[in-house]
Amino acid sequence: MISRASVKRLWTLNETAGGETFAVSETGFRDMVGHCDCVLTSASGFLLGIAAGKAIEHFGYMWFQTRFDSFVFIERVMVAHGERRRGLATGMVIEALQWCRERGIESVVCLVHDRPPNHAGHAMCRQLGFQAIEGVMLPSRDIVTMYQRSTAIATP
Repeated sequence: MISRASVKRLWTLNETAGGETFAVSETGFRDMVGHCDCVLTSASGFLLGIAAGKAIEHFGYMWFQTRFDSFVFIERVMVAHGERRRGLATGMVIEALQWCRERGIESVVCLVHDRPPNHAGHAMCRQLGFQAIEGVMLPSRDIVTMYQRSTAIATP
């Protein structure tokens, strides 16, 4: 379990690095972390992942819940502004893929914003072998692309 002080640090990073799109109250963030099964942290970033099978009200998570049986939904990956473009987010997603493999989870899924645009998020997903499934308009009127990637390791 992640400590209250650690959650506060991650929330602060979320608020400074995430901008308006990812802003959430401290209590809401604490609740979000409480639903997470995979929480990966570093000094300048974090990844939050929620495994399939939970009854939570989250549009993106529920979208995947109706389509996949075995997955971890990457709720968010956040990296401090001064540490971006150094491979930290990529490393955390790779670590999340391994975390899923070790637990027999078949897929990692996520959504990436198109409006407002997150070009780096789309590029990272494509680089890591995620497949775009569908473009979706969220209740907030933001537009996102839903992505999925198998956790299987291809062998030659």
